[in-house]
Amino acid sequence: MSVEARFADGVFKPLGYLTAVVPGKVYRVFSEEEIRGIGEDLAWLKTAEPSFEFWDNAEDAVYDRL
Repeated sequence: MSVEARFADGVFKPLGYLTAVVPGKVYRVFSEEEIRGIGEDLAWLKTAEPSFEFWDNAEDAVYDRL
């Protein structure tokens, strides 16, 4: 779950209305910079994906289910 929040007085305060929030559960809030970083990481992983095509074979198929 990703939600925008403002940090004030030692507390992260959500900027929008949240539904199905469980009291006591820990939620992670990402900054815009972190979200951009995640997108960049995914792009690099997608770019590197063809480098691992040699593992797409019947012998190694058993490991696909791990």
